[in-house]
Amino acid sequence: MKRTTWLIMVTSFLIVTLVPTAVAKPLNDVSGHWAERYIINLADTSVMGGYPDGSFRPEANVTREEFIKCLIVALKIPVCGAVEPSYDDVDNTSWSFPYIETAVASGILKPEESVNGMLKPGEPIPRVEVARLIVRALKLSVKSGYTGYDDGINIPPSYRGYVGIVKERSLMSGYPDGTFRPWNPVTRAEASVILVRLIYESGKGTGFVTICYDHSSESIFNNAFPLHQSYGYPGVNYILPSNVGNRGMMTIAQLKEMEQAGWETGSHSKNHLHFKDLRDREISQQLSQPKEWLQKNGLQYASFAYPFGFDTDPYPVVSEYYESAVKCFGNKINVPPINRFNLERIMLDSGLSNDELTDLLDQAVIKGGWVIFYTHSVAEAGQTPANHGINQQRLNYLFQEIKKRGLKVVTVSEGVSLKCF
Repeated sequence: MKRTTWLIMVTSFLIVTLVPTAVAKPLNDVSGHWAERYIINLADTSVMGGYPDGSFRPEANVTREEFIKCLIVALKIPVCGAVEPSYDDVDNTSWSFPYIETAVASGILKPEESVNGMLKPGEPIPRVEVARLIVRALKLSVKSGYTGYDDGINIPPSYRGYVGIVKERSLMSGYPDGTFRPWNPVTRAEASVILVRLIYESGKGTGFVTICYDHSSESIFNNAFPLHQSYGYPGVNYILPSNVGNRGMMTIAQLKEMEQAGWETGSHSKNHLHFKDLRDREISQQLSQPKEWLQKNGLQYASFAYPFGFDTDPYPVVSEYYESAVKCFGNKINVPPINRFNLERIMLDSGLSNDELTDLLDQAVIKGGWVIFYTHSVAEAGQTPANHGINQQRLNYLFQEIKKRGLKVVTVSEGVSLKCF
């Protein structure tokens, strides 16, 4: 199976269980299973919980009502209130009743398609029904009856278009012999993979990315700025005033040219001292003097990138001078609720592998999060980057992956205005 890193990076973004468990326990029956990594990550986040005895039972079948509940909660569809039952065999006292009626109200389930008004909620759900449910849940249009499978003739015409869509979008996989096997029941292992793919597909186009550059290196203007322009992506410069105009560093004119193209300029303190070793008055100087310098030279002062660490919450002191602040040494994406004065940033250099980079972008898709990258310099294509830097090829790779996922690239000010705090 081709390695797809986003399938195994789902962490803490929703709560849904097929079998409720009070405390997540290590699973004792998934080691070596083909879906092990999907199952473990889902179990860790309570997307699909294990049983009290520590088992997951990956080959056990999923029932209709169990899958419908997962579908509703995974896509965060508001659960309906009290209504009259739509099916004769789903009483309003059943645990699955609210989820089934929500699926009906959302157009995912259609009672008129049932036989004799029966849903048979406790029976295993076949693959062909799962295909129809997830296509409807994503509100995708069925335009063709082509399935793409060798056994398509065995699939009823009313289902074929749904099967074709899940194949096209890699929401469900067929078997090695080219068949779909429409009436096979879906196992818990298969459901774990389908649910992650569904969540990812539903999240495309959500989430933000910001690319920051520290220390004013002229390579940002020469090698990064043109690439940003070609994609239409803004960037953010965090500068040390003492560096601007020096040999190998950007000039005020270059910074202004980038601002005119939608970039943002922010402060990176006066001389990059270790803040936790400074007294309050010295910290205030590190905050105020760069801001005054930016104002004097007609540049923005959108936010502050504080070097190293604070011993205490930076909000009180930073908020006196700036609208937001980012860390130099962050390690995760930002998801609401967000502290705008304590935004996490991730170093984009040789220490961050391509798999790790794309995993972060995929988390932004799934969680609707905000990934803020930063680097110090950008070498020309083919050149070895300096310490804490990248080259044009790596930056272009990042931009291609961003574009592929439909993520929006924003400045820090835009991100702060767009996210919920």
